[in-house]
Amino acid sequence: MRPKSKGFFYVTTPIYYVNDVPHIGHAYTTIAADILTRFKRLEGYQAFFLTGTDEHGQKVEKAAQERGVDPKAHCDEMVKRFQSLWQRLNISNNDFIRTTEPRHKKVVQQILQDLYDRGEIYQDSYEGWYCVPCERFWTEKDLAGGNCPDCLREVVEILEKNYFFRMSKYQSWLIEHIEKNDRFILPTSRRNEILGFLHGPLEDLCISRPKKRLRWGIEIPFDTDYVTYVWFDALINYVSGIGYGSGENAFSHFWPQAIHLIGKDILTTHTVYWPTMLQGIGLTPPGMVFAHGWWTVEGKRCPNRFRMWWSRTG
Repeated sequence: MRPKSKGFFYVTTPIYYVNDVPHIGHAYTTIAADILTRFKRLEGYQAFFLTGTDEHGQKVEKAAQERGVDPKAHCDEMVKRFQSLWQRLNISNNDFIRTTEPRHKKVVQQILQDLYDRGEIYQDSYEGWYCVPCERFWTEKDLAGGNCPDCLREVVEILEKNYFFRMSKYQSWLIEHIEKNDRFILPTSRRNEILGFLHGPLEDLCISRPKKRLRWGIEIPFDTDYVTYVWFDALINYVSGIGYGSGENAFSHFWPQAIHLIGKDILTTHTVYWPTMLQGIGLTPPGMVFAHGWWTVEGKRCPNRFRMWWSRTG
């Protein structure tokens, strides 16, 4: 007779970009999530562990173009490297989601249409600076010496019409949620970083890209001239991967327990964009977002030499 379950536990890694091969940073987060999942299973919990790949956006399209292949063919090749590496490391994930899968695309478009129908998405012109490697827009004041404040690489000036999610509407709610839930963002230094970020005005989130500039993405259901911004698309994997909108019991069991393990470079997307998106569609935020640091070489983030090692041995 099986012992009674202690409850449900849900842990995720980020879904990894397929613009390049796996490196030690990918392995670090995934192994940590695997250890945590195995421990909770030993404790008697029904634990669900989700990982996967982020396969849309300008970086992926550019990587495919440089190799002279179709973006989907590029993704199909690169995803095998992640999947085979997790098998080699004996990772015990329950599912592996790809953002090019129909089950994910369906949920993204359902959420977009729902938000649009309720006036949470609107169209407006945008002028600002864009970082292709980070796939993020920045204002003039955000720039660091004229470059992207995150990766310090060159940005390009863009003026175009796009669709926006009314993220600013949820700023007060988000601050209150963070202040009332000490364990929502860990470690504490990351929590303080986001609270500091939210002391300034929160702008609405641009959630589309015109097809004339980028074609490799999930089509906006209410305007086929646009595709979905890769971060709006990617974050939804955490709910599409456990059956959101399908009527399956897995979602209702596991979502309230969600723990996201991420690197510190994607803290804002996971603790500002994601919880406001969830609030917009009427879902509770994840239980915890834990943002770890980076592997460094001589004090600098430098995964390239490790990327070569994984590539040779994978």
